[in-house]
Amino acid sequence: MSINVSGIQMSVSEPLRNYAEEKIGNSLKVMDIDPIACEVVLSVKRNPAIATPCRCEVTLRVKGHVIHVEE
Repeated sequence: MSINVSGIQMSVSEPLRNYAEEKIGNSLKVMDIDPIACEVVLSVKRNPAIATPCRCEVTLRVKGHVIHVEE
């Protein structure tokens, strides 16, 4: 399985990439599923009117299903 970590309006450093891959790996162990691919998109909105400017979106592609979570 491949984990693709990318950023929108931000650069993804190596420690941040490693942290995201570790957290996704740990959660996949708990869920006991074998995804085909995983995409992690990190973004930051530079608008002071937005209360929560940071967002993380995770999309897992499993055989026959797509699981999408964002926080």
